[in-house]
Amino acid sequence: MVSRAIRVSALILVVSWAACVVGQQPSPGAVVPTMVRFDGTLADANGKPLSGTIGITFLLYKDSQGGSPLWMETQNVRPDSIGHYSIMLGSESAHGLPTDLFSSGDARWLAVQAEGQEEQPRVLLLSVPYALKAADAETIGGLPPSAFLLAPPPGTATPNPTVQSTASSAALAPALSGTGMANYLPLWTGTTALGSSVLYQTGTGGTAKIGINTTTPATALDVKGAATLRGNLSFPATGTATAAAGKNSQPLSFTASVFNSSSTTPVNQNFRWQAEPVGNNTVTATGSLNLLFAQGTGAYAETGLRLGHDGVITFAPAQNFPGTGPGTITGVTAGTALTGGGTSGAVKLNVDKTKVPLLAAATNNFTGNLNVGGGLGIGTTSPAYKLEVDSGDALVRGANNFQVNGHTANLFVGDNNHVVQATFGGGLTLGTYLFPTAFFIHDVDGHTAVGYLNSYNTLAQLAVIGNVPGDGAFLGQGWGGASAGVGEIGEPNPNNGMTGAGVVGWGGGGSLVGAPGLIGYGGGGRDFDGAGGVFHGGNGSSNGSGDGLDAFAGSGFAGVFSGSVEVNGNLSKTSGSFKIDHPLDPANKYLYHSFVESPDMMNIYNGVATLDAAGEAVIQMPEWFGALNRDFRYQLTCIGGFAPVYIAQELANNQFKIGGGHAGMKISWQITGIRQDAWANAHRIPVEEPKTDRERGFYLHPELYGAPEEKSVAWARHPETMRRFKEARPDGQGPGVNAVRSAAVSAPAEEVAK
Repeated sequence: MVSRAIRVSALILVVSWAACVVGQQPSPGAVVPTMVRFDGTLADANGKPLSGTIGITFLLYKDSQGGSPLWMETQNVRPDSIGHYSIMLGSESAHGLPTDLFSSGDARWLAVQAEGQEEQPRVLLLSVPYALKAADAETIGGLPPSAFLLAPPPGTATPNPTVQSTASSAALAPALSGTGMANYLPLWTGTTALGSSVLYQTGTGGTAKIGINTTTPATALDVKGAATLRGNLSFPATGTATAAAGKNSQPLSFTASVFNSSSTTPVNQNFRWQAEPVGNNTVTATGSLNLLFAQGTGAYAETGLRLGHDGVITFAPAQNFPGTGPGTITGVTAGTALTGGGTSGAVKLNVDKTKVPLLAAATNNFTGNLNVGGGLGIGTTSPAYKLEVDSGDALVRGANNFQVNGHTANLFVGDNNHVVQATFGGGLTLGTYLFPTAFFIHDVDGHTAVGYLNSYNTLAQLAVIGNVPGDGAFLGQGWGGASAGVGEIGEPNPNNGMTGAGVVGWGGGGSLVGAPGLIGYGGGGRDFDGAGGVFHGGNGSSNGSGDGLDAFAGSGFAGVFSGSVEVNGNLSKTSGSFKIDHPLDPANKYLYHSFVESPDMMNIYNGVATLDAAGEAVIQMPEWFGALNRDFRYQLTCIGGFAPVYIAQELANNQFKIGGGHAGMKISWQITGIRQDAWANAHRIPVEEPKTDRERGFYLHPELYGAPEEKSVAWARHPETMRRFKEARPDGQGPGVNAVRSAAVSAPAEEVAK
């Protein structure tokens, strides 16, 4: 909502009638208006006039500050184009303003409050000059009327005004008779007689209580005796529900009194029925009728007994069913594989050992299927998984001993080098979905488990589907030290150990199209989508080379990005260009342009200006220009003629001035500046930089200097990885990745098991 502030620009209260209404009776036939005109204006916090329909509350106070209002009224107003409005105070009531507001002659203060805003400072009601004269009507020549009463003649009795008034009143109404008692509501006992009813009232206003047949009502309505209702008894909601919370109904309470021998006092036992919301702010929102209980003056609490909207009863926890009716348990009889039972007391059942062998007994042989609904623990009584072996080794031998979703497989677990070999004729499911997958783990050197994935005509070599929010589906982590890591023989570290790569992906060769080594898809999320891949280099070595991602070109590019690329840091390159479809032959050619290089972080801006009658032009740059750049250089070129144009005023306040030209001449201008933002100041590009000790003697492109590929900087930084890449290349210098994998896969199962 737009913040609104009330500004009273003019306060003209015509209250000349006030003295007449309060100070004297009107002349016969005259009608004194009981409304007051009020003019004002409405404006927002910035002084802009408000428009549309606006609700305003007008309040009259006795004092300029504090206190409760003597009168208030709310009216809807529609200000004009300048925010002005005019209303009649009292027009919302058939009787107008109460005349007794001004009978005392005390000052009255008016306050104005717009909808949703604070009450504005009060203003004093003032009379117009002729209204002050009207106050003189209460006197005659400044004296009260009693000063002009004539003295009665001698011997004449002075009339009694009270008696005279009573006689007048008696002539207007019939005489009443009867008697009544204080605080009882009156009852007509005859056409002219009154008496007391059974309705008794205590208190007034918000504390008023009515008793029927009782003079000590405890609540707003207290009935002593029976009551007959020939209609609906309604218990409405305590409020209107919102998305944040529902509202209960008004309760129906019952109270019993019981004597407590310990406290030697009676204690109330309070039961309460009330309707309560169920499933608030859902598409299945409904309600239930609930029973609550409270003892003495304690707070009510749910008993757990409730009646649903569909008539279904929910019983309290540990509900007992007493009696001998239907549903009562009268005895427990042991069934098959059980012994014991009984009809009273603590009934006990035991397992029949002749039918179900105890697990603590001798060897148990199960001839039928064994189904376990929960987890099966061996060596543990609280398995965290469906099958958990807490101590010792598990050995499975034999052919066709493992089955996944109906597909028979061989699963062999060795006990020497902890070798696992599994050949699945169908698929292996990890997670939720089933993929036709081949999975093979081969032991190479007795210490390192290197994974080779080999299958034909399969959707995926290895499918791992995670189903735990926030957890990854697959974690590959290499081990440091003298042993090689999972999946990759690592690189040497300063301690002469080896570090293992977490994941290695080899693309498969094909007769027509080769397969990618690694594909990553970012997952969609409610608030943010996931990245297709996240790479973070290590930072534990003083020698550096902990790159987030190293990519080496094969027969194509080292990297191809189909979309925008954002680099939050410095971008170093040997050269740069843009490549687009050729504008003249886009289907058959490309067009290249090289980047413009500079040792400085330089920004370039240009444009064309038309000189004014004085042969000048002011070039206005963006408001951020001066904050972003410094050390400016200028270039000016005349178009269609020549003139000695020059920079008449250098850049100041984000603008510079061109002078020395002719009226109407066009000038092509260019201005360059050096970046001076916070990031540029902290990361200036070094123009010359010596190579590190590890990179010294190596080249970015050794072939350009007649050196072998092992003299490249990539070999200096990652010698073991580059060696394996070279061996895996099918270019005559290595066996190729397919040969490496085939050699491992072709190893007999007997050799693997050794």
